[in-house]
Amino acid sequence: MNAKSENRGFGRWLAWLKFVFKAGRIGRFLGYAAVRFLKDGGPRQAAGLSYASLLAIVPLMAVGFSILAGFPAFEPLHMELQVFIYETVLPDAGLEISDYLIAFIDNAKKMSAAGMAGLAVTALLLMSNINGAVNGIWRVVEPRPLAARMVVYWTILTLGPLFIGASLTVSSYAFAAAQWFDATAFGGFLALPKLVSTLFSVLGFALIYLVVPNRLVHPGHALTGGLVAAILFELLKAGFGLYLRRFPSFQLVYGAISALPIFLVWMYLSWAVILFGAQVAAALPEWRASQARGRRSADPGARMALALSILARLRDASLAGKRVKEGHLGRGLPATPAELDETLRALRKADFVERGRGSRWVLCRDLSQASLGDLIAALDLGLAPGQGWHPAAESAAAALADASQAGQGRSIADALAPAEGRISA
Repeated sequence: MNAKSENRGFGRWLAWLKFVFKAGRIGRFLGYAAVRFLKDGGPRQAAGLSYASLLAIVPLMAVGFSILAGFPAFEPLHMELQVFIYETVLPDAGLEISDYLIAFIDNAKKMSAAGMAGLAVTALLLMSNINGAVNGIWRVVEPRPLAARMVVYWTILTLGPLFIGASLTVSSYAFAAAQWFDATAFGGFLALPKLVSTLFSVLGFALIYLVVPNRLVHPGHALTGGLVAAILFELLKAGFGLYLRRFPSFQLVYGAISALPIFLVWMYLSWAVILFGAQVAAALPEWRASQARGRRSADPGARMALALSILARLRDASLAGKRVKEGHLGRGLPATPAELDETLRALRKADFVERGRGSRWVLCRDLSQASLGDLIAALDLGLAPGQGWHPAAESAAAALADASQAGQGRSIADALAPAEGRISA
């Protein structure tokens, strides 16, 4: 009996240690994401998006209500949808601004087709700002074509209201189901509607992180970012509402126009949460790559190894008459999507590779006729010092560059030959 108790105690102690180490890793990763958020100018981006939202919220809501009006199934939820939007737009102060929004939306509905088109353009400009901020977080250099961007924006504008309507429908069913049960017998079950609503928030944020970046995003990374954003958003709503109730400083200072500064502060904090969730989703592959290779950023040797790995996989695929998806090129390698994208862009510029249909890549250069020096030049990894340095430093750097020339004449195919069978396609 004592032995069993000791084993159980040891097991609990071991489980606690695992939890602590895991929590420590999560804390370090969130710290890394926070530093990344600040370096990318997250607070400045949130301020810009909050200002753009001030101009575009009425067109967005007008377009959203117009879309929902075309679906009779959502008609009973019209008032509930308005309450949800006002509570989301400004918790605990929505009544002060809801009258203004209702008046603005009613005026927007009376506009002509040309006026509505102008409102839609304003909404699309906000989408463009969101697209730029999110793609910057994912280090996207090559944007989507204009037509593809318009398709993404219009998809979000049309599916967003339907997604909100569906979430409210499911939440109302969950609330009705919860009423069937005794709250004392099923203490936590009455929280089901709130849980369902939070789950839809997670899915909504994850969908943004999955669709908006012009890069293949792992669904697990998007869901992780969506989960962090949804949790922070719920905490933000609770904390902001508590602040407005306990410390009504805005109302005391600004009086009748207090709704405007409160709204701007809320929009700023909301966008900061959304952008931080995007940082979490984008930082996950970077963090995993840095843990695998033991450093945060790729040095020239790692960049060369990544390029050779890409060429080896494309060579093996070309021998089999296949093309390789971009996501498969970096699979299992300690490289981030941004590093993969940068390397592919450099190889494409030097005519080593080419992208075909469906983002599938092919090798378009004979590796037996290309040297390691050609690859070094394509990646801009040369050691030539140039002119204007201290004579001693210039001489030392030139000697180092000359020493590195010894193996640069070797063909890439010859360099990859010893690795045959170890680098799989």
